[in-house]
Amino acid sequence: MKKYKVIGILMAATLATALAVAVGGCSQGYHSDSSAAAISVHADHQSVKVGEAIWLHASTLNMPNADIQWKVTPSNATISPDSSRQNQYAKFSADQPGGYVVKAFAKLDNGQWVTDRTSISVVGNGNE
Repeated sequence: MKKYKVIGILMAATLATALAVAVGGCSQGYHSDSSAAAISVHADHQSVKVGEAIWLHASTLNMPNADIQWKVTPSNATISPDSSRQNQYAKFSADQPGGYVVKAFAKLDNGQWVTDRTSISVVGNGNE
């Protein structure tokens, strides 16, 4: 009977060690790649009134000279990139209340797309 207890304890210890190594690997940035290209979109405000304009900024990482493009959905809002600042900034406005998603994206030399998005809530004057 003692022989089976010892084997059980050894198996449990082996399993615990394997789990500790796996968890430790994930918590140490196992899935990150510091050389990967990335875009991060930031808005001045996440909520605005109908007709107000806000600026958005797209920060890039490992993407020198990126040609940033912008898109807003639904398309009844406007997004106007600022070409004088390499399209890293864009002005958003909407004439109708609702939820909008603004996306910044760029194509890498290898043909892959890098993208990020943010949500903006547009409220009417009666929803203050």
